[in-house]
Amino acid sequence: MDEQQSASRAARAPGPDGLCEATLLRTLPEVLPAGLVAISPDARFGLSGGGSGPARLWDLTTGTLLRELGVDGAGCSGLWTDGRKVVASGDGKIIQATMKGWVSRFDTRNPQNLHPMSRGPHHDRSTGASSDRGAVVVGADGRFALGICMDRALRMWDLTDGACVRTLRGHAVWPNAVWLAPDARRAVSAGADGEIRVWDLDGGTCAVFPHPDSWVDSVCLSADGRRVLVGGDHRGHTMWLIDAVTGEFVRGFEDVRDPASLEDPEDRSGEVLAVRLTSDGRFAVSGEDDGRIRIRETSTGRCVRTLDGHTEDARGIALTPDDRFLLSGSSDGTLRLWQLGWGL
Repeated sequence: MDEQQSASRAARAPGPDGLCEATLLRTLPEVLPAGLVAISPDARFGLSGGGSGPARLWDLTTGTLLRELGVDGAGCSGLWTDGRKVVASGDGKIIQATMKGWVSRFDTRNPQNLHPMSRGPHHDRSTGASSDRGAVVVGADGRFALGICMDRALRMWDLTDGACVRTLRGHAVWPNAVWLAPDARRAVSAGADGEIRVWDLDGGTCAVFPHPDSWVDSVCLSADGRRVLVGGDHRGHTMWLIDAVTGEFVRGFEDVRDPASLEDPEDRSGEVLAVRLTSDGRFAVSGEDDGRIRIRETSTGRCVRTLDGHTEDARGIALTPDDRFLLSGSSDGTLRLWQLGWGL
């Protein structure tokens, strides 16, 4: 049995409450810290980046590095792929490429494209990974990108021609995180002051939810638009749900931190760095600073599965639309491809 098969067997185990098993299919040596990851819907291709080097496109079936997409050495702030095209952003530029090699790029600092994108206010110089893990996010069809800009506004670009089609203002401090719904009709952003904003991009309205006692690292919106999943710190919770209409606190999730760390408000161990919801909204997936990926029920808050393997922060996670495959990236310089079995 080779090393890859041994790792897969070790990672496979039955899980309770709907999650049958999780299998580690492959570990890829990224070399650089991977704070950002993206996966194609069929799980054939993956993207990694977020450090000081280029974005990398991988064949996940073989573990082969296919190509690199340079972003002028400034590191990546956003990644996306649908298996036919890839998008990488960084240092104020958005690069698009097809699998056949065609490449286009545009500079968001061009006067026609308005303001430059931000790398985020909390750039981690020790690992080279952006704490935002998504200063630019792309809709499911690859047409629109939404980015955090240097003037604290969010801007949406049409990737067919690079035109800025929306400017969203309101954050008084730097946004820490941004999320764009797959249909590009709704978005969520969170400021360093804990304020969460839910944007209706069609109607031009915005719901504002102040949370002055919170710290937010990552956000995502449920498929039905009713809930926002937040990772960070809120009254002792490292991950929580809020109502997307009222902003009311819905539920916290099971905390796995050492009880001793809860006594020290400056102790950020156990921090949730990245969050995703499954397509049916029943499970929340988180990448955490102990290197583990955890899956929790949204109905109870209970942790039902833990994926071990990364030895440092699990800063990037991406799910395929059918929730069957998960790609994770870590400060340890590896990518891990997981297959999830759901007994629903």
